[in-house]
Amino acid sequence: MDENNVIFFTLILLLIINVIGFLYSYLIIKTDFFKKFKLQNRPHRMKDFYRRSPLICFNIFILMLITGVGLYYFSDNIYYQGKIGVGIIVLQIVAVLLIDDIYFYIWHILMHKNKFLYQKIHKIHHRANTPFPSEYLYVHPIDWMVGMIGPFLGIFLLGGVHLYSFWMMLLIRNLHELDIHSGLKSGALTKYFPFSGTNEHHDMHHAYLDGNYASAFSFWDKIFKTSITEKPKFYN
Repeated sequence: MDENNVIFFTLILLLIINVIGFLYSYLIIKTDFFKKFKLQNRPHRMKDFYRRSPLICFNIFILMLITGVGLYYFSDNIYYQGKIGVGIIVLQIVAVLLIDDIYFYIWHILMHKNKFLYQKIHKIHHRANTPFPSEYLYVHPIDWMVGMIGPFLGIFLLGGVHLYSFWMMLLIRNLHELDIHSGLKSGALTKYFPFSGTNEHHDMHHAYLDGNYASAFSFWDKIFKTSITEKPKFYN
């Protein structure tokens, strides 16, 4: 597979993930099926979906553009020649996600503690106090672009990763963001990953606007004592 095909298939993967995110968001807001799984008793509103979609679509476009350009100039750090074992792929994915998440935790807490960064940048994302999946990209572009440094920092520190590891990391990272912004209770699968950031963990961050800063691994909040322990009164 040549470099152009790698970029093309990566962008198609990103596009598919975000189309799924839009469909998932629409179904959660528009249908009654998901009501019994909701964390909050505050309603999702269709007008928010329509009003916030332009910024989300703009961020998806910029995300794909930066990813394509980044892959073109960062291609030496992603290899796809030769055989690679499943164990190595798993180790690469976990290592990159760990580095990415501690980076995100630091950046996230900084945006909350610095009044300028919160008021001018991060506050946009927290208009979604009852989030739906696609609102993981309802953010100021600077917000997610600085946050996007995390995965590439992880890849650089590892000295490069296999293409399959990169694709799996991209898939896990973006689907996880859609899931934790869904406003729905975590699925049974989360019990097999006790240190993962659950939907409940991140939804409470949106409900309180403070605490629970980690994304993929909630133990950062336990280590640095920024966990939220009390459920808000409007939780089911």
